[in-house]
Amino acid sequence: MKATKFVAAAGIAALALTASACSPAQNPSAASAEGGTSTITVVVSPLVDAAPLYLGIDKGFFSKRGLEVKVSVAPTPGARIPSLVSGASQFGLIGTADMLQGVSAGVPLRAVTTTTITTSDPVQDTGKVYVAPGSSITKPSDLNGKTVGVGSLGGGGELSLRAALEKAGADDKQVKFLEVPLDSMLNAVKTGQVDAISSISPFTGAAEAGGAKYLMSPGAIATAGAAQTTVITTESYLQNNSKAAKAFIEGLNEGTTYAAENPQAVRDTLPTYSKTPKDVAAKMQLPVFKADLNRDRIRIWSDLMFKYGFVKNEISLDALVVPGG
Repeated sequence: MKATKFVAAAGIAALALTASACSPAQNPSAASAEGGTSTITVVVSPLVDAAPLYLGIDKGFFSKRGLEVKVSVAPTPGARIPSLVSGASQFGLIGTADMLQGVSAGVPLRAVTTTTITTSDPVQDTGKVYVAPGSSITKPSDLNGKTVGVGSLGGGGELSLRAALEKAGADDKQVKFLEVPLDSMLNAVKTGQVDAISSISPFTGAAEAGGAKYLMSPGAIATAGAAQTTVITTESYLQNNSKAAKAFIEGLNEGTTYAAENPQAVRDTLPTYSKTPKDVAAKMQLPVFKADLNRDRIRIWSDLMFKYGFVKNEISLDALVVPGG
């Protein structure tokens, strides 16, 4: 297990260093346009956690601060982190565990705020584990010796599930994890390819509609109150563009607050930038939108990553976490 995690982290670092070597050095003034407006590109995955960014653009939270914000879509962390290092993007939205993988491999990232945090409420948790209709599995410990489908190996979903299994009386070392595309999970558990699936919203809705039986909410058990989606940049960008960085963080935080207070706006905007159908967006479980970065929210993940061998060494959060930029 550990070798897999270390290879993943090394791969992110290699991609980032390659991007840095093959691209022009980041120019502190490159983001500035005529008339005093700064242009900032943000690299994201088209998930609901990015809604505050899109709402911030639509509602003028950035433009009123003298910013033109553009969005670059890159579904995998292995593409988002190099985009930052190369200077192609100035900020990125990323799962906290994925960010820590990059940091552990030596990428000079800085965390500046959050768009979503995890919850202690099993119902409100956007990640849930299901078994097939009629399955004999009724409690987490029944997963010992079984196979669980996860969206990706080595990421936050697998990590929180391992920790939750242990807390719930199972042995994560006796559970086999198999990477399964999220849109194929219901079929995988129904056909017996896996014994259980660890899915996320909006795919959890499809699982429930398809008769899958709820088993547990890993995040609520193991990572409650942690940073779910973290906003990151590079050390060099913060040092050379402090004014633009501060304005962007303030604008995004306003977008996050707006998302928290206006869930219907989130549901309306999600189909405009993702493949989520309108009818699914209207009913899906939304995450907890909250702009509240601190070391404790990151430490929940970093401690688990070290404990379960996702990183070789403990990660220092002193320089990594920069609330307010």
